[in-house]
Amino acid sequence: MKIKVFIGALLLPTLALLSCQSEKKAEEPKTKVTDSAFRTDSVQLRNYEQELQFTGQVSFDQKQVDRIYPMVSGNVLEVNAELGAYVKKGQVLAKLQSADVSQFLKEYNTAKSNYDIAKRNADNVEQLYKTKFSSENDLVNSRKQLEIASSELDRSSQVLKMYGGASSASQPLFTVQSPVSGYVVERNVNPNMQIRSDNGNSLFTISNLSDVWVLINIYESDIQAVKIGQTVTITTLAYPGKIFRGRIDNISQVVDNDSKVLQARVVLPNPSGLLKPDMFCTVKLHVEKPERLLAVNPKSVIFSEDKYFVIKDNGNGKYASIPVEVIKSTSKFSYIKANLKDGDRVVTEGALLLFNKLTD
Repeated sequence: MKIKVFIGALLLPTLALLSCQSEKKAEEPKTKVTDSAFRTDSVQLRNYEQELQFTGQVSFDQKQVDRIYPMVSGNVLEVNAELGAYVKKGQVLAKLQSADVSQFLKEYNTAKSNYDIAKRNADNVEQLYKTKFSSENDLVNSRKQLEIASSELDRSSQVLKMYGGASSASQPLFTVQSPVSGYVVERNVNPNMQIRSDNGNSLFTISNLSDVWVLINIYESDIQAVKIGQTVTITTLAYPGKIFRGRIDNISQVVDNDSKVLQARVVLPNPSGLLKPDMFCTVKLHVEKPERLLAVNPKSVIFSEDKYFVIKDNGNGKYASIPVEVIKSTSKFSYIKANLKDGDRVVTEGALLLFNKLTD
């Protein structure tokens, strides 16, 4: 019994010492020295930015678009341009068999015959005039008739050419030609269709997709925050890892009656042709507020047990976990309140791994 009491007496100072060391350890910041290399970023004191997100849609540049309408009525024989295909200026897109072209061809042939007769008559009168067998008045009249016939031939030739016919054609065909080089972004014609000249729909729409428009839908609650000249970032489902950047260059003054949105426009260069008309996209706009807050890279913020932390780099391989209060997060910054100051370094890449080591 005395031995047990003696051993207990010896253990009491040891237990007390261990307890004091444990309390002292709990009060110390969670700091650890490590030789591992982690990527860090600086804490910034900056104006708070509000991130607004909108839906948008890619459209072809209306300033670089040509719509081709039917100039004659007729039956479509063939179509040589597919939707999305690249076509060159003057390339035949379709052919129509047209009674209108038949009439223009008839008028041209009549004018050509009249010109040939007038030319032969003028030549004969000129020869007779030189041999004194024709009067000067006859010569003047013959030349006048030749001039009239020439003008009529030129007119009928231009009409036939304008309506896609050819003077040497054996059939009354109307050829639809591309007025410019570009991509076929709309096609509303197929073989065997009956076409009317008063049709309000274009046969083809040709656009140069070197530049495209992104039309942004802005709800009424966000109208006052959107201004011409603001920079936006644009992402698409087709290229989730690629960010397109542009500036708002136009804002409509009319709210759509059905969707209740206002449209803003961004013009984007599209040299590689990645952006296609009618693609849906997400548009983000950062609006700067006058309030100044500490901002860190969103990758540096760690969520654990209902709390937020960052890992502060104290230099010389020493790191400490710092609790923070997240005020607002955007894709660019997380705005926080914490025991940090402008210029401090916090870990971004590898922050979670290092946090787990510090809290072990």
